[in-house]
Amino acid sequence: MKTLPSFDELKALAEKDPQALEALRIKLSEEVIESASEQMQPKLRAQMTHINRVIATGKNPNHVNALLMKELMRQFDRFSTALNNPAALTERTATVTAFRPRETQNMAVEG
Repeated sequence: MKTLPSFDELKALAEKDPQALEALRIKLSEEVIESASEQMQPKLRAQMTHINRVIATGKNPNHVNALLMKELMRQFDRFSTALNNPAALTERTATVTAFRPRETQNMAVEG
């Protein structure tokens, strides 16, 4: 697996060629996924897809960082719950309302 360039190199790449930085992110992520066990690879690919979707919603680099931090905190909270109160992950309560279609009016087409 390739080592991550220094912070200064990454910063320069972000300023001069953001597409190259994105390509590097994807390449290194793929290397990490490929080095994982076959059992973990689908989970890691799903996580990568989710991360890519979060990134795609960002309006600028600062917004992307805020969105990713929010996602990281959400997952950290879920992980904490899994360790401290695993039953809470399967407890769900919801109110289910039956779907009732509206009465449709008989509309005749005059010809």
